[in-house]
Parts: sequence; structure tokens; C-alpha cells
Amino acid sequence: MNHANPGTKFYLSLLEFLLSAKQHMVAVGAEYGLSSIQAVTLLLLDENAPRPMKSLGLLFHCDASNVTGIIDGLEQKGLVARENDPRDRRIKTIRICPAGRRLQQAITEQLARDNGYLFDPLSVSEAQQFVNIVEKLAQAKRPA
Repeated sequence: MNHANPGTKFYLSLLEFLLSAKQHMVAVGAEYGLSSIQAVTLLLLDENAPRPMKSLGLLFHCDASNVTGIIDGLEQKGLVARENDPRDRRIKTIRICPAGRRLQQAITEQLARDNGYLFDPLSVSEAQQFVNIVEKLAQAKRPA
């Protein structure tokens, strides 16, 4: 592997950063009794827009049966509810329940309090620029 290539260095550094951030998020989710994928799924839900189950499969790059298992676990905990899309009953959407929203908020607040280790090497301005760029990239790559 050619580590001198700037593209290679970028992807290796990005991967290391993302895995470090994921490890921390998984640890926080586990404190609340969630598996790593349940924590990630809960954090990705928007209380104002139920999310199609298929979009989670595309995002996680997994089979629909895997998404069903993830949602089953969250549903059993009273954190999410499965619904039919009012525009197309064949489409199942996931809505975050009030208990799920409270847990989502608790996890995101803890992550925000703990994020110093991720942003310590950056100035306040650099950290804000980084967050803005990541948000822009995430929005552009979000599956329909």
C-alpha cells in the first residue's frame, strides 16, 4: 500500500477518526443498554420525519432482514414504532417514540459533553468548519 499518496493518507486518517468516534458512541449507547447498531439507528432517526426502513438498509449496506432485527429490538424497548407510509402502504417507516427521543437526546448530550477528545487538536474555528463540512457531506450522501 502506497502511504505517500495523499488520497490514501486521507482515507486512512478518516477511517481512524471515524472508528474512534464510533467506538466512543458505541460505549455511550451500551451504557443505555443498546447494541452498537441500535445506538447508531436511534441517533439517525428524526422525530419530524419517519424514516423508511429501506433507507436504513441502504445506509448500513445490509439486508432488509437485518434492519428488521434492529428495529424489533428498538421496538421491544419502546423506543420506536413501525408504521405504514401514508402515501404507499407497502413502505414501512420507523417513527421515534417519546421514550426514544428522550434517550436519543440523553445520548447526544453525553456525546457532545465528551467530544473534546475528538476536537482538542482543532481551534474553535477549525472545529466549527469541520462540523459544517461533515454536515454538508452527510446531507449530500443521505439515501432517499
